[in-house]
Parts: sequence; structure tokens; C-alpha cells
Amino acid sequence: MRTIPILVSAAALAVAGTAFAQTTPSGSTKMSQAECTSLWSSLDSSKAGSLSESQSKNAVSNFTSADTDKDGKLSQTEFMTACNQGGVTSRGMTGSGSPSTPSTTPSTK
Repeated sequence: MRTIPILVSAAALAVAGTAFAQTTPSGSTKMSQAECTSLWSSLDSSKAGSLSESQSKNAVSNFTSADTDKDGKLSQTEFMTACNQGGVTSRGMTGSGSPSTPSTTPSTK
């Protein structure tokens, strides 16, 4: 008879586990270290070692805050710090190093 309370407890823990995911102030889920690194590699496709504001605009929520040395670009260290603090989102990941834009061409029938 102790099996039922144990199963109920296990089910409750499994469901509640998702509530402990790290979230940013905007409510989105904070990226993992691996996701931050992958996004950096995607955005810095030219391997320049830094990102301009336009390169990072779809991923970094506050470029000015992330650019701690105020040189107008983000080093990998600055990017990773911002990412670890929840200031970077995966919406900037397109694989091409630039944001994707939806087509605005009207359909013809």
C-alpha cells in the first residue's frame, strides 16, 4: 500500500522539476553554457573575435550594458558574461551569422 504515495510523490517531483528552470527577467529561459558558446560561434562566423551591435541585435537584449569596455563591440568574454546573466537569447541563432527575416512578398493566386 505504500506504493501509491511513493508513485504520487515521484510524479509530483517530475512535474515540479520544470518549474525550477532558470529564467531571465523577461520570462525567457536562460541559455546553458553550451548554448551560449554555440550561439557565439554562429554569430561570429567570420571568426573576428568580436561582434558589432548589428551582428548581435537579435540575440543580445541590451548591447550597451553587455559592452562593458564601451568599445562599440562585444568580445567573446563580454558576450559570454551577458549570456550567463540571461542577457542573451537564442532567437539570434540562424546559422548564418545574421538574423533571418520573414518574406514580405505578397502571395499571388
